[in-house]
Amino acid sequence: MPGGQRVISHAVVSIDVDTLASIYKGTGCRRKGGYTYAELEIGIQNIIHFFERYECPVTLFMVGADFQRPQNIRPVRDLLSAGHEIGNHSMHHEQGFRFLSSRQKRAEIAAMDEICREKVGVKPVGFRAPGWNIADDTLPILKELGYRYDSSVFPTFLMPALKSSHWLSMKAKPRLDRSTMGQSSYMTAPLLPYRTSAVTLGRRGENGIVEFPISVSPLIRFPFTATFYLLFGERMYSGILNELIRRDLPVHFQFHLSDFVDYTTNEFADQMPGGNQGVYVPKALLLPLEAKIKAFQKMMDKIAMHYTFARMDHWSLEI
Repeated sequence: MPGGQRVISHAVVSIDVDTLASIYKGTGCRRKGGYTYAELEIGIQNIIHFFERYECPVTLFMVGADFQRPQNIRPVRDLLSAGHEIGNHSMHHEQGFRFLSSRQKRAEIAAMDEICREKVGVKPVGFRAPGWNIADDTLPILKELGYRYDSSVFPTFLMPALKSSHWLSMKAKPRLDRSTMGQSSYMTAPLLPYRTSAVTLGRRGENGIVEFPISVSPLIRFPFTATFYLLFGERMYSGILNELIRRDLPVHFQFHLSDFVDYTTNEFADQMPGGNQGVYVPKALLLPLEAKIKAFQKMMDKIAMHYTFARMDHWSLEI
């Protein structure tokens, strides 16, 4: 920690490990099955290398279906050996998770839990719904299955606009896959990590689980994520970070696997969905890896000056 800097609180870094197959499920991906065997391994190795310079343990929310591919197991074990945490991101990354039946939700969570324990010997204690698309009826399921925390609540006032944008930009996808971001009531959820009530993920209480909301700016609740950082740039996000620091608020900086893979290389040329195919292509898939890493280093350097890094499973024990 640089001398003279005031350490405010913990910061957490989380990564949604969504492969092209998880996101697009073959739609718009020209190779049969829409899956590249190198994608997850390349991304994980880049993640390990990037965060070791910050001594930053990361929580990675992983899709159970990726554990079914034998070539993915060694990279996952490398993550664990490097001190990172694996969280549950469902079995099949159903984007419309909020609209599944309770039985389907339980099956998605439990199946990922089971295959993670089977393949790498770890039971996840944290969950994130695909696309943050969660509802309160998931809370009793998580409690029943022994989950300590959730990290699906996205408390931004921009939720209606972002929901509409996702719906329009994913017009080639099935109806449920065009849904995102969970219950509208979560727009006003607390900004700090908190213990939920027994009946809702969006409010404080005593008999729920711990919630790690996605970081947003304090006043207008603008999202503080790597996806938006790449879109709006360092200047704007330095301002948001300074405001979080000024108000003594912790930071939760959220990434995706795509932030650590170079999809501009020939290796991935036939994997990419086309922009004219009715599916949204995030900026992380269009930028060279070097440009993404350079941008992320600037923000991580600033966060590291004021915060200590923690894994969600460890911090949840303090809440």
